[in-house]
Amino acid sequence: MTMTGAQAKLFTKLRTLDHGVIEDGLPNETEYLSAATRIMYVLKEVNGGFGWSLCEHLRHGGRQQEHDATWDNIARWTQGIFSLPKELSWEQLEHDCRTRRKQMLPKICAVNVKKTSGSYVSNGKEVYTEALNNAGILKQQLDLYQPDLVICCGTEHAFVDACFPGESIEWKMTTRGIGYFVHDKRLVISFSHPAARVKDCYLYYALLDAVREILHLSVC
Repeated sequence: MTMTGAQAKLFTKLRTLDHGVIEDGLPNETEYLSAATRIMYVLKEVNGGFGWSLCEHLRHGGRQQEHDATWDNIARWTQGIFSLPKELSWEQLEHDCRTRRKQMLPKICAVNVKKTSGSYVSNGKEVYTEALNNAGILKQQLDLYQPDLVICCGTEHAFVDACFPGESIEWKMTTRGIGYFVHDKRLVISFSHPAARVKDCYLYYALLDAVREILHLSVC
């Protein structure tokens, strides 16, 4: 069975239990598998709605307007990671957000630890509890998508406790303080949410700096 088929089967089953479940995961299996790096972004929850598909939303580049804070940054991060070791200037990244989202978002995997919608500001305790309740689902998704790189967007504790219960995770830190670990040759990074109230350029270069350093260490 294809990844897309297994994903559809998983969410069909989930929706028999809760019709409000939001489908997440792969927008486009072909684009994801052909990408230079398979990246899985682990987020908290979607902001609003009932029973819709995040995958369909991302397949077409997200919202129709030029700016979409969360997905603008994820598209930038993705382009930057795909471009390594080349460094992109902020002048290249600041604008053309809609075009970049349409190009980059079909190539990623995006998973929410909470499978139903929340509000503008996430309830941390609720998100964490839902992640543990969804542990079996999240582990299935991790095994299904087989990412090379997992970027936890403010979800590292929920994701690790759900997917690696009882395991001794050896967290390390980059020289500039970004946490990460390697599990079964898979790199997992603890990072900020893409809509954090920090300048977009700060978020971008903090993440790319960390990925570059970790990859350099891994080949040394």
